[in-house]
Amino acid sequence: MLTVPLHDQLKSFDLTDHEARVYLACLELGPESVGRIAEKANLNRVTTYAVVDVLTKKGFLHEQHSNNKRRVAAFSPTKLYDIVSRRAEKIKRQTQELDDLVPQLKGLMKQKNNKTNIVYFEGEEGMKNWASDALETKGELLEWTRIESFTEPFEEYLRVYYFPEKFRKQIPSRFIFIDTPKSRRYVQTRYLNDPTSSPMKARFIPQELFDTPGFMIIFNDCFSIALPKEMRGVTVIVPLIADTQRKIFEFGWLHAKDEVQNKPYPKILSLRA
Repeated sequence: MLTVPLHDQLKSFDLTDHEARVYLACLELGPESVGRIAEKANLNRVTTYAVVDVLTKKGFLHEQHSNNKRRVAAFSPTKLYDIVSRRAEKIKRQTQELDDLVPQLKGLMKQKNNKTNIVYFEGEEGMKNWASDALETKGELLEWTRIESFTEPFEEYLRVYYFPEKFRKQIPSRFIFIDTPKSRRYVQTRYLNDPTSSPMKARFIPQELFDTPGFMIIFNDCFSIALPKEMRGVTVIVPLIADTQRKIFEFGWLHAKDEVQNKPYPKILSLRA
């Protein structure tokens, strides 16, 4: 297993390349002159002075004066916990603000006409947007998939945003999984073992009967397909197509086996009711 250098790890905590080098130099040297720190960090003195000032303001370094000599020293690395806690607090605050902001922004969106609307998604961020659209489900989310085709490339996004938001909204979901060991583990870990998870029912279908590299979902008036390995997806937004795909899903549901359920499943009303 490869070990990530300390210098690179520090850069994930809001430090630039130069800042990480100077901070490491200060940790290794103890209280020292800027000239010596510059030498250790392999930077010129002018750059090091500027970086020291920034790190002092950020709370990583402090000055010591003795016998009219200026020395710069590092604060304890526990400072990194403070950075993480402040980052978490900022995210929490921004999430609360979004609960008010997002509905306002949605109100500004131009309403869709009655024609078929096709939306294309490409690239990593596009695929995240593709998945996030499903969090707008009103009613039931239907998913037909080889689950690892999406979970493996986007594990961090799913852990940090998608599942917390889905579980917060308690969006009910029915899954038809291509029966693989990973899909079984996914259901157990993500839903059956997590008391905060949203209501879920799942059935499994043998790979030899139906296999696909993609990921199909149906929600609201949308039928959507993604090919995560190719970083491409498309959503068709038209009621007739979505309703037709729901009927196809129900056909597949009848032929799938080994149903599992994590909690009481709500009664789902038709969108046309």
